[in-house]
Amino acid sequence: MTQTGRQPQARSLATRERLVRATIDEIHAVGYHAATTHQIAERAQVSRGALLHHFPSRADLVRAALETLLADGTAEIRSVSQDVRSGALPLADFVDFLWPLFSGRFFHLSLELINEARTDAALRESLIPVVQRFHAALDAIWVEFCDSESRPPREARIILNLTVNLMRGMGVQTVLRPDPDYFRDLIEAWKAVLPQLISGPAGDAAFAGPRFREAVA
Repeated sequence: MTQTGRQPQARSLATRERLVRATIDEIHAVGYHAATTHQIAERAQVSRGALLHHFPSRADLVRAALETLLADGTAEIRSVSQDVRSGALPLADFVDFLWPLFSGRFFHLSLELINEARTDAALRESLIPVVQRFHAALDAIWVEFCDSESRPPREARIILNLTVNLMRGMGVQTVLRPDPDYFRDLIEAWKAVLPQLISGPAGDAAFAGPRFREAVA
């Protein structure tokens, strides 16, 4: 492709990126229902026609926004988990990293779309594959996170998904319970438990039940 041909393509990609980022910002600012395509186009500083060229429907735009949101979150989690695996970052700091991620902007945007998808079948069907890819990526990160000699892949996935689900539940609580000390107590308690799950007696006890013994057999 010539330099002249690359320039329009680059502008098109930049416009698409602005629209996706504007969608994320608009939904976070005003909520899913109030985030109109008109306001999104204004926020992105593009024309309505340009928006429709890249995203013929609002559903297409929302799907692309969620894909970008989850891709950003995955990249951030992978980077921090690699630092823990290499020893550059303590395990406790990983928990501290997860808490704002799953109680702040990233989490609340995800929650907004999850809540809408519960009663909107078309939206749900559109978003399920996106979320499945996100969880598959997380599972792969969790398997790399734990030493296979300490925990086999299935146990590693369970331990880290327990951690994420704890953070998500706490994140929901923050909406109507603005009590930082309460959440800090829960985080500090989990920071003490997590190492025991990964390579200690708590983990041995957690996976000693018949469901896990049968899986090994």
